[in-house]
Amino acid sequence: MKGNIPILQLKDNISGIYIDKLDNSFVLSIFDQISRLHRKDYFICILLTAGNIKLLVDFKQVKIQKNQLLFLLPGQIQQALDFENTNSGWVLFLDNKMVDEHSRLIIEDSLLNEPILPLSEPDLQWYIQYFDLLFKTYHDHNFGGFHKSAVYSLTMPCIYKIASAFQASSDSLLNQYSQRKIELTKKFKRLVWKYYHELKKPSDYARIMNYSATYLNDTIKTVTGFNATYFIQQEILRESQRLLCYSDLSIKEIAAELGYDDSKYFNRIFTKLCGISPGKFRKDFTAPKKS
Repeated sequence: MKGNIPILQLKDNISGIYIDKLDNSFVLSIFDQISRLHRKDYFICILLTAGNIKLLVDFKQVKIQKNQLLFLLPGQIQQALDFENTNSGWVLFLDNKMVDEHSRLIIEDSLLNEPILPLSEPDLQWYIQYFDLLFKTYHDHNFGGFHKSAVYSLTMPCIYKIASAFQASSDSLLNQYSQRKIELTKKFKRLVWKYYHELKKPSDYARIMNYSATYLNDTIKTVTGFNATYFIQQEILRESQRLLCYSDLSIKEIAAELGYDDSKYFNRIFTKLCGISPGKFRKDFTAPKKS
């Protein structure tokens, strides 16, 4: 089973960057590859100015609409589901080394439920002009020995503008909630990413953070709309889905990997969260696709 979900690497790039126009011709050239489950080892930024795109990102359906920007992280499991109507826009691929740790942390810390940024008219025009300039610079070899440096330097404003947009989204919550509650929520989510294999109950995290379980849960729900258990279970579900599709581990071994001694209990939890059993999930996603 191993290898059913390939890891796509960034090729034909300049200094870890690749940019292209997102049109029907480009989509057709890569659709066979991206219409199957896959991971990428690089960041993806898509600006859509016409049409609609449906993707599966870590087994959740995401729809990008006109005048929206999508930003995806390396390692996420992805699959193109549908490209509706005539599509127009830009696609930018960025090597891991391009996004500094501070920017990445801001993006990952964002409390947005989806990796999509709606754009105001001024921001939309900024991105359109920016991508046009980056594309022309990417293909302009009159820079000679400065070509790579020019492309690299021109990429930085986009990364920081995207990070600042995610930061602004988080900061907007400060008008509704205190800084303390926002920081508590972010800290909780970071701890879940780190300890979800071992810690399964909100009370476990409350103890680490020196809060009562009730206060922690109430704060998380107030800020996000979801209780603390939801975030723990979603992290477990996401990793179990990855292991089911990307490893040879048996369901019992996956349960153990995720900290469940009782595989039957793991089966019940997975089925409740996903709507189908782990075995059925694995079968559906690894079965050959009919043409």
